Amino acid sequence: MVDVPKYRTVSEIAGGGMGRIYKGALVGQAGFQRPIVIKQLRALDDPSHVHLFVEEARRYALLDHENIGRIFDFDDVDGQLCIILEYIDGWSLVEYLERHRQVGRLPDAELSVFIASRVCRALQYVFERAAIVHHDISPSNIMITREGTVKLIDFGIATQAGSRESGLTGKPAYMAPEMVVELRADNRSDLFSLGAVLYEMLTLTRLFMGRDAAHVLEQVIAARIPSPLEVNPGIPGGVLTILRTALQRDPALRYGSAGEMGEACEHFLYDKGYGPTNLTLKQYLADLFPAAPADPGRVEAPGEALHVEPTLVRIGEAAGDATPVTAQPRPRTAAETAPPDDSPTAAPPAQGPRPRRIRRRP
Repeated sequence: MVDVPKYRTVSEIAGGGMGRIYKGALVGQAGFQRPIVIKQLRALDDPSHVHLFVEEARRYALLDHENIGRIFDFDDVDGQLCIILEYIDGWSLVEYLERHRQVGRLPDAELSVFIASRVCRALQYVFERAAIVHHDISPSNIMITREGTVKLIDFGIATQAGSRESGLTGKPAYMAPEMVVELRADNRSDLFSLGAVLYEMLTLTRLFMGRDAAHVLEQVIAARIPSPLEVNPGIPGGVLTILRTALQRDPALRYGSAGEMGEACEHFLYDKGYGPTNLTLKQYLADLFPAAPADPGRVEAPGEALHVEPTLVRIGEAAGDATPVTAQPRPRTAAETAPPDDSPTAAPPAQGPRPRRIRRRP
């Protein structure tokens, strides 16, 4: 009997300096196949890259939760070290938001809070299980399956809570202020990032925008936060309270944990006696993507939903493709974006760590 390789690569869907990501298949007897994602390390001769890759696999191996993209294996595929990941048949939040823009409607506010609550469940589980900070909460790392299950993916740049970094990693528009100013992050840092994602779900507008990465980081640490009511006046007061608390620049004024933020979300959703479920989200997706037939062999959003390597953002340098920043013809000034003092989402820039001056390289 001829030995059949356990894993088979089908096609490359993303690549970078440290590795590649493939659409693949788990192959068994009698023609059995199961779609998978294969994350392959390319730089086997670089000990630091190997260490990062092994650490990512170890972090993933500890995690088994409904709202987290699962790891299946860490093995050799075609002579290369590979992480074998769950294939998710669905859409990234990037696609979810873009589809709403295409059809010209704002996402349902309750479902936006529902999605955030499920990310909170994932973050709380991760922190309790391994004291891990995801470090890259953004629309590209949140997936929704066709069955309405929300999944947090990509722990490639996750760190231990409270650790200090040697540089900035992640997407500037979704970083917490303390990550920029002090190069440190704890579980509350992920909540600020999730607050920025929730703001975007409620308004279809990215909260922090700029002409380059350095300008976006200036917005993160110093700009006033515009009221989402300017774009979406129908946002309920309870949602504004959740948003205001998550987006406090001082970590001590945010929710103390993802569990606490998730509880606030679920109180808003279910205290009236009923609220959205996975089935509700599934039905909403079927209406939102009516011409998208199920395809068990397809992998979504290769350029956005899956990273290959950590993204190092150097102050003063232009943002690369892995750190998307929306370019604006004329960036909004603080005066233009500042809400009234009594705005429910106003976050005074004086709160939190003292912003440092960002020096631009010549």
